[in-house]
Amino acid sequence: MSIPVTNIPVLTGEVAERFIEQCEYNAKYLRGSEWTQEKEDTFNTIMERSKELQHNLTHK
Repeated sequence: MSIPVTNIPVLTGEVAERFIEQCEYNAKYLRGSEWTQEKEDTFNTIMERSKELQHNLTHK
């Protein structure tokens, strides 16, 4: 059995520095976008209530 040889891109220099800076920025300022079960449950509750309200409004 053989393993295929492939090129794996590697960031270097200024591009690598910008990538790291962007990662640090995202970790600091966008951390509220992390998934939690509580947030998903809240979202699902809102969506179900929205569907019920729309159904009630269209069937009056």
